[in-house]
Amino acid sequence: MNGCSLKIKAWMLRCLIFVLGLGILGCASTEEQSVWSPPPKVLWTDLAPYEPPPVENGYIKLESGPSRGRFPATIAVTRIAVEGEAEQGARKTFIPPKPKNEFLDWNSAFDDQMAINCVFPIETRDLGGGPVIPEQINAAFHALDGEIGLIYAWNYLEENKTEMFGVLYDTDSAKPIAALHASATSVPIPEDAEEPVDLWEFDSKALVREKFQKIVHACVRELILGDIPQTVDVPKGWVPHKVESSVVWPPNPSSTP
Repeated sequence: MNGCSLKIKAWMLRCLIFVLGLGILGCASTEEQSVWSPPPKVLWTDLAPYEPPPVENGYIKLESGPSRGRFPATIAVTRIAVEGEAEQGARKTFIPPKPKNEFLDWNSAFDDQMAINCVFPIETRDLGGGPVIPEQINAAFHALDGEIGLIYAWNYLEENKTEMFGVLYDTDSAKPIAALHASATSVPIPEDAEEPVDLWEFDSKALVREKFQKIVHACVRELILGDIPQTVDVPKGWVPHKVESSVVWPPNPSSTP
């Protein structure tokens, strides 16, 4: 009887070891499946006709000399992304659907700049069925009366590191006037952080967006300050007429016809 019990116990022990082994293997395979892999990267040449000089966490102007009469101006904005791999011949650029808050951020980014009339987005339908390339996007910028255009993109460099970069265009000439770049790394959430945790203060995607918008703002402001106002040629001998009567404001209701 004792021998039988020992055999049963030994058999149960082997079963237990077998089950634990399966569990360990399962955990290991789960970890392997969750390994982060970067999505296809957007290149500078997806945003511009040529690769600009290196720039990191800042901007570089690509035109020589000041502009003349460029401002006040309206800014058109679009973001592009990439799907598929070039090695497989399936790489394709496209304009992703924008979250509303992303456009609203751009729309309010220049509220303190009187020389910027407004900011509006360009979407896929605005390209008229054309390819998502800088030339086609610039044509849409220009057709919709955007004097300045911004084409930008995201790249996920690591699981916790993100970059944003873009190119500013003068849409009349369709030439790049500045290249901009920002990167950020996620910040570890403190153990004593109060719930609910605001991920916008820690996540690299949120941090890089704020950083990139500040860089774009600084670049546009420098372009505004360097712009030479357009002069108006007055015909020789032209003398403006004087105001025939003084303007009363606010108007007197009793004197209104």
